[in-house]
Amino acid sequence: MHPEPVAIVTGAGSGIGRRCAVQLGARGWGIALVGRTRCTLAETAGLLAGAAHCIIEADVGEVEAACRVVDQTTARFGRLDALINNAGHAPFKPFHQFTDAELDRTFQVNALGPIRLMNRAWPHLCKKGGRVVNVSSYATLDPFTGLGLYGAAKSALNVLGRATAREGRGSGVRVFTVAPGAVETGMLRQIWTSDQLPPTKTLDPDEVASVIVACAAGERDHEDAGIIALPSP
Repeated sequence: MHPEPVAIVTGAGSGIGRRCAVQLGARGWGIALVGRTRCTLAETAGLLAGAAHCIIEADVGEVEAACRVVDQTTARFGRLDALINNAGHAPFKPFHQFTDAELDRTFQVNALGPIRLMNRAWPHLCKKGGRVVNVSSYATLDPFTGLGLYGAAKSALNVLGRATAREGRGSGVRVFTVAPGAVETGMLRQIWTSDQLPPTKTLDPDEVASVIVACAAGERDHEDAGIIALPSP
């Protein structure tokens, strides 16, 4: 069994997920780096300064992914102390223009994938009083045109976070929901240019990651069962 705590981080190949992995690695955690693209996960691994890790190439929007991710993590490390559901999919278009496939994909990645991972990870987290951190979005609190479907999918995590936090208290499991505004990531820049949304109006991924990691590490336990809102500057 790995002597230090272990976390699964989805969407670990870039942005907030990468910064979470780096910060956890600096604390000595073992990390399962989860994402769709092996080369970007390998880039993240190269930033971990020797921290124990494994790379799991998986699309959290696929039904079988949750079992594989949790099973491979526990087989590698022998424990699981935190699940960080960070992966996201944010198509930007008016609601009435979405196809059925796009509707399905948005909910699979942003809602159903994280829920499946929680379900599979829960028994392991109960063993040591572990923590779940679901990365939601400020779009669930202040919806805006073009990201309504994304916000609707992420809203499922807000409600589930409250309910499962209450359920988990008997076994020591804590569940957190972090809802950041616009974060300076590649996903954001696929939607808005720096002229449309200047970097001065966005959050630093490291700043958001520090909140997530503090939740995973037990430093913000008094804020479980609520929504930790991080509005844009």
